[in-house]
Amino acid sequence: MTTTPVSSVSSSSVASAVRPDADRPPDRLQPAELSAVAETAGPNVADTSTTSLDPAERLRQSTAALRLSFSWLGTRRALTADQKARAARPFGAQHDFLSAAKKLLDTRHPLFQAVTAVRNRAVRFWKQHSLPFPEPGIRLIRRCDLQPIERQMQQLRAELQDAVHELDRHYGELRQIARQRLGALYDPADYPTTLRDQFSMSWDYPSIEPPPYLQWLDPELYRRESRRAAERFREAVELAEQA
Repeated sequence: MTTTPVSSVSSSSVASAVRPDADRPPDRLQPAELSAVAETAGPNVADTSTTSLDPAERLRQSTAALRLSFSWLGTRRALTADQKARAARPFGAQHDFLSAAKKLLDTRHPLFQAVTAVRNRAVRFWKQHSLPFPEPGIRLIRRCDLQPIERQMQQLRAELQDAVHELDRHYGELRQIARQRLGALYDPADYPTTLRDQFSMSWDYPSIEPPPYLQWLDPELYRRESRRAAERFREAVELAEQA
């Protein structure tokens, strides 16, 4: 099982306001109107003084970073050296010049696809309600959207858990299919006892600003890191405008 952060990819939108119904997910962001980010963020994020700031600084003051990651069951295993040697023999090839893997489970099975579909929906939601950021795996959300986005992410995680539990109920069938299709390549040691802990999604809100204590420990380093953060937000504006 591997844990993989989702890479930052361009999305749509930034200027639309949160829907009045707080239990519903926020509207998509429209990157074409970066100047409206601060104004739509609400009084807790921006005041009238932000109108004099450039788009990068407004973005910096009115957004938060959101990182999305998944832990996912690996469904392929490389063949052992002995297995590759046997596969190479009919062709008179050297096994160390071959690359071969076996597929452990049928990922086209409807129940497996149901699990994958939830992951795809989570990634799509994350991208549609955020803006790209130059650091891989991180995107920017409006601070006023944080609570509805958090609720929607929790709901998607619950849906993923339900889909995984249903897949696990039929895990024996999937392994039996794999045994028939893999023949001598089937190895029970390749398979976990249960699938319930093999799929998960997580997210966090990482800090993309220099820590305040650095200002007292090393003021020059703090200023350098602050300039670096400001440059990242300028890049974020450019990425959003290109989306």
